[in-house]
Amino acid sequence: MINELTFFFDSLQHFHFLRPYWLLAFVVIYYIIRAFSLRDDTLSQWRSLMSKQVLTHLTVSGNNTHWLSPQKMSLILAVPLCIVLMGPTWQQQPSPFSENNAPLVIALDVSKTMEQGDVQPSRLLRAKQKVIELLELRGDSKTALIAFAGSAHVVMPITNDREMIRHFLDALSEKIMPVPGKLPETILPLANSLLTNSTVPGTVLLIGDGATNNTVNAFEEFFATQTAQLIVWGIGQSTTVEQSKNGQDVLSTDVIPMQLEQLKALSSESDGRLILMTNDDSDVKRVDNYIKHNLVIVDDNSRPWHDSGYPLVFVVAFIFLFWFRKGWTLQW
Repeated sequence: MINELTFFFDSLQHFHFLRPYWLLAFVVIYYIIRAFSLRDDTLSQWRSLMSKQVLTHLTVSGNNTHWLSPQKMSLILAVPLCIVLMGPTWQQQPSPFSENNAPLVIALDVSKTMEQGDVQPSRLLRAKQKVIELLELRGDSKTALIAFAGSAHVVMPITNDREMIRHFLDALSEKIMPVPGKLPETILPLANSLLTNSTVPGTVLLIGDGATNNTVNAFEEFFATQTAQLIVWGIGQSTTVEQSKNGQDVLSTDVIPMQLEQLKALSSESDGRLILMTNDDSDVKRVDNYIKHNLVIVDDNSRPWHDSGYPLVFVVAFIFLFWFRKGWTLQW
């Protein structure tokens, strides 16, 4: 639930009104209601002749100041009515005539630290399980797979066959990599070549447990000129603890923690997003949602924006029910 709310608020960065000029209608309605109030003020001619205290004691208060009045309800009604007319929106409508052609490039860290078992059964095996869950959720969408350690290599070019990616994914390990180490920046030339022929913005999904300062700088320069988005999917414990003999938690020296600060810097400097792996599928759903809505970030005039103000029509209709009361009217 929290992850869904987080994604919703992230989507609000595209919030705008389709017809903002209807805001003038609220201004007009306000001044009309204000004119009604001044017209119905029967004591206005006495205010210049008597003090407020004397006038208060000489008059009998009716129900004109009651909050539930036609004038005040008309002003309340104007708020949702004008919002509906202005057309609030924050997402584009999906095209019914085209499939999701946005490519996804998965870059998986298969270096030695990914063999650690602070995440069961290991960081690498857990990452593979998450990738398989993501592939099942995306279906037969365009996906490529890159493996990297001290060097990066294309395991599978862009394909719609998720079973083929699953087959090669199972065989990945640190032992088959020709160069040891951890250099995520080596994936950038490969990702660029895979995304070059794409007509729509793609996504680079980096899955790993760390990065370096050179990695941050290289990614920042790369994504400054790219329409593709970056998603960093971090795996591992940022502080690894183990139980000592006396039952107290102590820092483990056998496991290298996930470099959380470096991953945060990598995502923020590249205008990307950081998602940490969870025990449930909420992280998979968040990654999938960010991939699907990447096209919203780009100014795509071929797809209309979804008018999200129509549900407020029910609020307007509910307020209109007050006009069924006997004597409930505005004297025009």
